[in-house]
Amino acid sequence: MVTITYDDKKTSPEKLAAIIAALEYGVKEVPVVKAESNKGFTPFPAPLPDDAPKAFADSFKAARAAGKPIIIDFWATWCAPCVQLKKKTLEDPEVVKQLEGIEVIYVNLDEHPELAKAYGVSSIPDVFFINAQGKVVDRLKAFEEPKPFLERVKKMVGKTEKTATLGIDTAVPSDETASAVGLTNKVRVLGRLVTKVEPESAAAKAGLKVDDVILRLGSNDLYSADDIADFLSVSKPGDQVPLVFKRSGSSEEYEATATLGEVEVAAVPGSRLVWQYSSLGQLPGALEQARAEKKKVLVGLSGAET
Repeated sequence: MVTITYDDKKTSPEKLAAIIAALEYGVKEVPVVKAESNKGFTPFPAPLPDDAPKAFADSFKAARAAGKPIIIDFWATWCAPCVQLKKKTLEDPEVVKQLEGIEVIYVNLDEHPELAKAYGVSSIPDVFFINAQGKVVDRLKAFEEPKPFLERVKKMVGKTEKTATLGIDTAVPSDETASAVGLTNKVRVLGRLVTKVEPESAAAKAGLKVDDVILRLGSNDLYSADDIADFLSVSKPGDQVPLVFKRSGSSEEYEATATLGEVEVAAVPGSRLVWQYSSLGQLPGALEQARAEKKKVLVGLSGAET
């Protein structure tokens, strides 16, 4: 049996039935499955089978070790509700923000049927919400709009925290881009290529555009996405941060100041010991924050800055 999901604004069940009948197949109209409430759901430990794919197992174990919530989305390319859930809901800007600090694992049903069997998946989409303690606390077996999906995520997380954000996505500059703006490649290319700027974000207000290359945040040279994440982890919403960037096709350096925005993300439980990168310019602030939160500090020095 093949289930067909359609857009009722573009066609009708009668037209689809006529086309299918012309191909000499039987037709049976069934109601669209609606997302169920998690009321009465009994939590259970999330399984990690011994024969789980390595990529899945590595992501699962890393998230559990870090105390991060996990969302597992069983899907397939031929499943219309699955694709709709990914494109309309999981890529919604508000959902994306809320999923920061949450490990999202996509499992293709066609490629990993054994893993689907371990989770008792009989139809897709089938989305499992796993809290920081490793228990499945909710399950979604249909397409769901962003707003109710967000409510599920918030209930799974339980606690949230506010962190600093620039409101951008970045990538490694291509060789062509690096050459066009005069970046040299000794060991790795300095700078991060801006691939997305969220409207009204700190980056947008500072004048950054797609295809700009950010060279520095504060006193930090940027070589990877981790450098940006590490910088933001020891910053606060509202901090004014000087940044240096190059505009597409020009070797000239521009300066701007970004007032960091605020995003609410899942609070990740952790120990009192934190290991966190910080440039020499950020070290005093990182130490001050650690003292205020009564955390121990591990300081290691390496590289040209020392």
